[in-house]
Amino acid sequence: MSEQPPVTGREDIDAALRDVADLSDVPAGEHVERLTRAHEVVSNALANVPLVALPDRGR
Repeated sequence: MSEQPPVTGREDIDAALRDVADLSDVPAGEHVERLTRAHEVVSNALANVPLVALPDRGR
């Protein structure tokens, strides 16, 4: 894979993204485990982030 996973500035999220960036050499049975771990890391990081209202686009 030639593309690099995004860099967020948070090492825990960046590591999770690197772990799922290229699953082509990973046995199919491990895909779910890796994706689940990445989801948990991102979910935990977002758990304490305050919600921000999006701007009204001139409705």
